[in-house]
Amino acid sequence: MNRLCYQDHDEENIYFNLPHTSGLRIRGILRGGLDKPLVVIMHGRPGSGNELLPYLAARFLFENGYSCLRLFMYDFEPNTRDLLDCTLDTHVDDFDTVISELRKRKVPKIFAVGHSYGGITILKSHAKLDGAILWDPTHGLVFRESHDGNKKYPEKTIENIVIGTAGPGYINGSLAAIKLDKKLNDTTSWAAGKGYPLKIIAAGMGIMAHLGKKYFEAADDPKEYVVIDEAHHQFEDSDSVVFRLFEETLDWIGKY
Repeated sequence: MNRLCYQDHDEENIYFNLPHTSGLRIRGILRGGLDKPLVVIMHGRPGSGNELLPYLAARFLFENGYSCLRLFMYDFEPNTRDLLDCTLDTHVDDFDTVISELRKRKVPKIFAVGHSYGGITILKSHAKLDGAILWDPTHGLVFRESHDGNKKYPEKTIENIVIGTAGPGYINGSLAAIKLDKKLNDTTSWAAGKGYPLKIIAAGMGIMAHLGKKYFEAADDPKEYVVIDEAHHQFEDSDSVVFRLFEETLDWIGKY
């Protein structure tokens, strides 16, 4: 494959009410129907269902026969969460709620794709899935050492938000979320006993490829581990990297 071609197609917002909250909900953008196999796509932190990877992945997978639901773990929509209100546990609870509701709606098969923090969310979740593909998933060991003082990734806390101050800058998340992350330690065992086929696609130029290998080794069969050598964590290095990522994802879904 050397091109990404797709037809214009209607998409719709669908909402999932979040229990034990004051009327909060989570939004997803659905491409296709709930009457055929569905791929639920989880962005990283901070992120959005409208980032390049989930946006294009939904189109690629839809053209190959699958409906796609891009989730927004925090949003500008009314009655949705804000980034500063979210921790890993919040994401896990919300993801579980979405999958449970989709099961009630009799979706025939549900696969999940998680990038970065979306990947560790899926691993901690107890949601009933038919398969998952994790794109360079976050691992608890990556939080062992704070970025503070690291020349490449210096961070500061301003009020309640942690931001990176080097290069183009970035938002890491809320102080509460970062404190929880640093307590995670070794999350390797989260990949064990999932009860569904699991594939890890690691970014060879990133800092977590070896940690993705730990997840793979802990996971039950069927499982697969792939490294895209020339990819950084965002997988936006080149067309060939993006195509490889999507093709590896499609291949795993197609097997199950």
